[in-house]
Amino acid sequence: MSEALRSEYRKLFTIRSTYIISGLALLLVGFISFWVMGYKGASDNPHLLMDAATMTGQAISLFMTILAILLITHEYRYNTIMYTLTSSNRRSKALLSKAIVVSVYVVAFTALATLFAIAMVWLGTSLKGNELATQQFFFGEGIWRLAFYLWAYAMTGLLLGVLFRHVVGALVTLFLVPTTVEPLLGLLLKENTKYLPFSALDQVISNGMLSSVLAHNKAALLFGAYLAVGWIIAWFLFLRRDAN
Repeated sequence: MSEALRSEYRKLFTIRSTYIISGLALLLVGFISFWVMGYKGASDNPHLLMDAATMTGQAISLFMTILAILLITHEYRYNTIMYTLTSSNRRSKALLSKAIVVSVYVVAFTALATLFAIAMVWLGTSLKGNELATQQFFFGEGIWRLAFYLWAYAMTGLLLGVLFRHVVGALVTLFLVPTTVEPLLGLLLKENTKYLPFSALDQVISNGMLSSVLAHNKAALLFGAYLAVGWIIAWFLFLRRDAN
């Protein structure tokens, strides 16, 4: 297993897309936190830094999902998947190693991006000549929600990559389902829209207090159930389908 993990880490850190996508994510976080929230924002907001952490999750979720998609689809595109499968005595081990590597990278990058966002908010506020109000930070609540939100998105990306095995198919599904399919279903389901997968995931990180919105832990459990079912199907197909 350790050899499979080293192989996946090597793949992740030796392709340019990892650094380009991660760099773009940090640039976006830096701009929003420094200019929008820090320099132009309300420094008297006691939840400003908490809002910056939430913004970080929403801003980089798409980038982390694309990274996860590319980790698996690039192998099918360049036909290196054969080497991955033949180097391991079990396909399940190869798939698990990808999931572990993606999870570790996403959690580490989320921590880095969040600290960067907080620093940029403070810098933007200071350059404007203001002082931050006494901040209220719910560490336990905020950390698990942010970590789960980013991890769930990344695992969804890896799932789509395993199911479609093609960059375009996975990316189209990623962009289409949350922005088009679920809103259209929402016209029929109305208040029950909150039980749809991406709607539930958004409620994990949202700060809405409406009675029509699921509690954060219930929303996480619901999306976790969707994710588990999807991964059972993906795992079965990964074991059964021909690598080509």
